[in-house]
Amino acid sequence: MQLGSGGKSFREQKVIAVTRKDQVYSILRQAIISSQLAPGEAIRKELVALQLGVSRTPVSDAINRLADEGLVEIYPQTGTFVARLRLDKIETAQFVRIALETAAIRRAAERSSADIVQRLRDNLDRQRKAADSKDFEGFYALDEELHDMICDAAGLVGLREIAAKERSQIDRVRRLLLHYETRMVETLKEHQAIVDAIADNSVERAAAAMEEHISKMGKMLLQLQTKRPELFAD
Repeated sequence: MQLGSGGKSFREQKVIAVTRKDQVYSILRQAIISSQLAPGEAIRKELVALQLGVSRTPVSDAINRLADEGLVEIYPQTGTFVARLRLDKIETAQFVRIALETAAIRRAAERSSADIVQRLRDNLDRQRKAADSKDFEGFYALDEELHDMICDAAGLVGLREIAAKERSQIDRVRRLLLHYETRMVETLKEHQAIVDAIADNSVERAAAAMEEHISKMGKMLLQLQTKRPELFAD
């Protein structure tokens, strides 16, 4: 199983027995999202189990969870493979994400406080530093953190987890697109507009800024398909 670049090496990670099922799932999911395990690549359960120092059972459980998210595809008698990117599924996921996160940011803007705004701005400061140093992994983590913070600011229990699950189909695309020459800088500007709208308690402006931000991915996706057709399903 050949692993690509991006973050901590898949082979360097080991599993603590107490929470091995969740840890195996998290490690494999991160490897897929970061393209260490590339679209179309075979996943051999026995090799993964050996590399992570666990039995096949938690690996099988993790793969089933990832299949439910559409991140892997299981073919009986053939094998298990990292799912290739599918434009139709990504389009649906993006539609759901826009609906969910624009609704969340409306509530966040309504409920905005000085403390929430300060924490969002602190995140933006760290994003600027990551962008200046071309730290793609650090920037991506801060990007996710910002969206999670906005979901939390909406004040709805469990919304962060729902939003994170709905992002599964497009997380890989978001990370790949950050490597476009200007995308980190553009993303930072879009995030700034989002935070400014929340700070001003401007519900409509916040929702419009969030929708524009999420919609940018769809426009860039076709460019990615042209450059990297091997990542996409037929």
